[in-house]
Amino acid sequence: MRIAVLADAASVHTQRWVQGLVDRGFLVSVWSEREWPGDAPVAVYRLKSGSWTRMRWADSVGRLRDSVGAFRPDIVHAHYVSRYGLWAAWLGRRWPRVFSVWGADVEVFPQAHGGLNRYLLRAILAQPDRITASSRYLAEVTRQYTSKPVTVVPFGIDRTRFRPKPPNRGPLRWVINKALEPVYGIDVALEAWARVPRDRIWEGQILGTGTEKARLERLAVSLGVADRIHWRGPVAPADLPEVLAWADLGIYPSRRESFGVAPLEMQALGRAVMAHRVGGLPEVIRSDVTGYLIEPGDLEDWVRHLTAAADDPEAVRRLGQNGPDWVAERYDFQHNVDQMVAVYEAVLKRGDRV
Repeated sequence: MRIAVLADAASVHTQRWVQGLVDRGFLVSVWSEREWPGDAPVAVYRLKSGSWTRMRWADSVGRLRDSVGAFRPDIVHAHYVSRYGLWAAWLGRRWPRVFSVWGADVEVFPQAHGGLNRYLLRAILAQPDRITASSRYLAEVTRQYTSKPVTVVPFGIDRTRFRPKPPNRGPLRWVINKALEPVYGIDVALEAWARVPRDRIWEGQILGTGTEKARLERLAVSLGVADRIHWRGPVAPADLPEVLAWADLGIYPSRRESFGVAPLEMQALGRAVMAHRVGGLPEVIRSDVTGYLIEPGDLEDWVRHLTAAADDPEAVRRLGQNGPDWVAERYDFQHNVDQMVAVYEAVLKRGDRV
C-alpha cells in the first residue's frame, strides 16, 4: 500500500505514525510545511504556506497535486484537519482520503473568527472517506461538525521503549512532562504544592520549555517552592523513559487535553499519575487504580491529594504498578497501527467510499 501523509513532519506524533507504517512494509511519503528533523525514513516534500494570493494558491495546490500524483498513492492521510485537512481537501476526490483530528483543530480552531472557521471546518470534514480521532471525547467534539462516522484510533505507547521500571524508594518525587504553555495548567501544580504543609518532603522536575517558562519560574520563587523543583528543559526522546522513571508521580493539571500521551507514558513505566478530569484524560487514566482524577478548579482537592502522596509515597508507588497492564491492554501503539491500517483497508474496499 502506498500512503501519502499530509502532516507536520516536525511533530513526534507524525514521525511515529510514519515509522509505524514503514515498519509494516508500506511505502510512505510525507508532505509538510515544516522539515523533518534529522534523517527522515521516507521522502518529505515541503509545502509552501504563508500569505496567499490567488496566483500563489493555484501554484501551491497545483504543485501538491502534481507531486502527490507522481507518488501514485492508494490512500491520502491528512493529520490535523484545520491545516493539513485543508491541503488534502484541495486535492479533490482523485484518491481515497482519511483525515485524523488531533485536538486543537476541532477544539480551538472553530471558536476563532466567529462562524467562519466553523463553516470552514464543516466543509473540510465533508471531504474525507473516513475520519479518525484519538479519543472518544475528541470523536464527540468532531461530531459537532460532521454527520460522518468518526472512528476512534488512539495514539498509544511504544512499549518497547516505555517498559515497567522498578519502584523508587525514599521521599516522593514527581514530574511534569508537558510544554510550558498556559493550556497545561502548570501554575495550578505550583499553587497546590505551595499549600502542602512545609514539613512534607518532596522533590519535583518540570521538563520541556515554552512561552510560560520565565513566568512559571518566577511564580515558583514567589510561592516558596523553587528550592524543591528542578527545571530540566527539553529532553531527548531517547532519554525520556529514564528521566520520567526518576519520578513516582506524573502531574497533569491541563485546562484542555484531547487525549493524554504523557500520562500514558508514565503509566507504562509503572508510575502513578494525577490529572484534571477534563477532555480525554479520564479515558487514559483509571481513577484510583492507575492514578487520581481531580475536578478542574478544585485546588483544595489537589492540595489534599498531593499532601497524601507526600505522606505515603509507597501508596503512590503501589498504584503505579497497575499502570503497565492498563496501557498494554488498551494503548499499545502497535495495535493502534493495526487499527489505522484496518481503516485504510475499509476505505479501499469497493464501494466503501463515502
